[in-house]
Amino acid sequence: MAPYQVRILADGVITADERADARARTSTCMRGHGYRCEEHRDGAAAIDPLRRQSESIDQVMAYVADCSRRFDHRISELFDAVRRNPEHRDEAVIQADCLRRSGVVGADYTPRRWRSERAGDHFSFEEWSPEATRCRLDPLGLGRQG
Repeated sequence: MAPYQVRILADGVITADERADARARTSTCMRGHGYRCEEHRDGAAAIDPLRRQSESIDQVMAYVADCSRRFDHRISELFDAVRRNPEHRDEAVIQADCLRRSGVVGADYTPRRWRSERAGDHFSFEEWSPEATRCRLDPLGLGRQG
């Protein structure tokens, strides 16, 4: 893990300000490579060149990986994990419950089935629908923004 991230994690708490700083540093790093990088709430990012550039997608993704590895990846990952599931409940259980509550899947959808579909990276429902995305981001309905 990069020294910047180790310093943030040293006290065992990641604040919203620390997360914002990690994201800002990642964005600054990407600007240094010539790209604007805007992360969306769902974890996806919009990456646009600041100048006319003809670099391959592999090169751009290498920049993203480098900047993320240095500043943000573990910070946001851990921050989000704690915010969305503070009691560390079983992910399969909270996902299946949320998907059923949201009407994405039927009443017979089980945590076991969710685990199996996740392991196979193929879900029996539209995983990018608004309801499924809400479950992925906030399965307990805590409504926390970060």
